[in-house]
Amino acid sequence: MPSSFRRQAVRLRASYTRETAALAAPGIARRIPFRDGGLGLDVCTAAQRRLRALLALGMFNHGPASLWPRHVSLADVTRYTLVVSPRYDDLVITSRAPYNVTCWLVGRDRLPQIGVPGLRVENSYDEGWRLRHLPTGATMTVTADRHGRLQGKPDHGSNYCRLWTSDVPLSEEEHAALGALPHLGADTESLLAALSVRLCTHAPDGSWDIGMWFYDLTDRPERGYAHHRRLSVEGDQCTLHWDSDPHPEDLYAALTDPVVGLAGTTGHSTHDGWHLHYGRARLTAHPVAYKP
Repeated sequence: MPSSFRRQAVRLRASYTRETAALAAPGIARRIPFRDGGLGLDVCTAAQRRLRALLALGMFNHGPASLWPRHVSLADVTRYTLVVSPRYDDLVITSRAPYNVTCWLVGRDRLPQIGVPGLRVENSYDEGWRLRHLPTGATMTVTADRHGRLQGKPDHGSNYCRLWTSDVPLSEEEHAALGALPHLGADTESLLAALSVRLCTHAPDGSWDIGMWFYDLTDRPERGYAHHRRLSVEGDQCTLHWDSDPHPEDLYAALTDPVVGLAGTTGHSTHDGWHLHYGRARLTAHPVAYKP
């Protein structure tokens, strides 16, 4: 990608993702044409795709109808102001409360919360962590630096002494959580991963806004405060229920937007939500709480 087009792509991506230009730039593919995914939100390794799909299952299951046990729920991550910056071989999260975010992602000694099963602290920095997902080898970065940098010298242990580090093997609870997951095909993983990386996206003109799945950043009334979510997968069919923000039309726009949407998606509205296709995968959205 020529440097002038790459700079343009960086600015365009940042206008949708709330990244700084310095944070967005490493995620822009240098050799992929702009029309073929040059914004880099969905171009990643298979290991990254799998980790991002697991994040979606954790973040979008919350409340009485959750399909994941409470101690592996990640929904509370969305309570913090943060920016998600996907890269080809890393997923960077910047936040003013990086320790709080990391504590929901990574398990800790003597506490029931285990976060993403198999996610560990590989190195600690000044207000930042490099995380490693043991089952896939994929990495995450959580930092207070708004440009995504890790400051200071790396420490191979957890500097809070409670977060599990990469030398801690998977626990029985983590093995059980991973073993209970449904089979996820590549297209299904891509669709779920697309939900994760668009956690903070919005339209530059203000026409839609995901708002971290916790509050509406436009002038519209909020949809509710219970934040009940249920994301289920059966074969290639994904079904999502939620009763709070974001507005259903906003989530549909984020996934299908001609600039920042997941390339190759098609969809249509239904009487009680919408339906989306991506390759073999399908996502049916019901913007109401799940009722058995």
